[in-house]
Amino acid sequence: MSRDAAAPLSPAVPAPARPWHEPVSASGRPSLSALATVLAITAARQARGKRALGFILLFAAPAVIALLVRRYDPTYDPTVQEKVLVFGLIPQAIIPLTALLFASGLVRDDVEEQTLTYLLIRPVPRWAIYLVKALGTTLVTSIFATAAATAALAAIHGGLAEHDWGWLLTRAGVVSGLSSLALLVYIAVFGCLGLITRRSLAVGVGYILVFEGFLANVPFMVRYATVMFYNRVLALRWLDLNPGDWQIDLNDAPSAASCMEVQLAAAAIFIALGAWIFSSREFRVKTAEGS
Repeated sequence: MSRDAAAPLSPAVPAPARPWHEPVSASGRPSLSALATVLAITAARQARGKRALGFILLFAAPAVIALLVRRYDPTYDPTVQEKVLVFGLIPQAIIPLTALLFASGLVRDDVEEQTLTYLLIRPVPRWAIYLVKALGTTLVTSIFATAAATAALAAIHGGLAEHDWGWLLTRAGVVSGLSSLALLVYIAVFGCLGLITRRSLAVGVGYILVFEGFLANVPFMVRYATVMFYNRVLALRWLDLNPGDWQIDLNDAPSAASCMEVQLAAAAIFIALGAWIFSSREFRVKTAEGS
């Protein structure tokens, strides 16, 4: 018998156990089922509780105001009400404030409630978790905004002889799309801001008042740095509105394609920055031992 045959076989060395919290991904790509779980958790968190109820009431305010004015104002003018409520109150106040309050807690709520660990242990990279959370928040708030715009337009124009319901639904679709686009940009900005400073609410309110409330109405180049300006240009190009109300000359204003590209690019930049910060920062969360 040869020496090799007589030598005892060496026992196989077991592979080191993978830590329970380490994500497993055979292909290196995020698991679609895990992404769907993160999206469902985010949507459920944003759509429940007193905060969501408060925003439902807030989004219902334009429709309620329109109905009251229509009922008690003998000189009721739907064009004026639409300008004040649909193209004034909703985009200048309700949309940015909603984005600020939802996005400021994009990560902080999970940290404070110690539920972030349940997201981090899933087979999803951190940047993908942040991306899905931002998109999930945009989805929830866009549903609120769509319902608010549709209800407000129905309260303002419904039953009048000037327009039929097909015109109304088309207009509601355009306004809802503009609101969703604005929410995406605002959530990207405010979500990133919430990771940079603890005073994101104060800074965000200041941004809304100065940029979107004041500078967006000033006919100078500075308004090109506001979300409101691009959304107004889109509204003017897609709807029969008066450019003079906002002091915008469509001959000099960006095209509809350029307005969308600028806003989508801004959203992508700020979401990418937020994802990078989220990926590189350590958070105090619960561990498997409950510490």
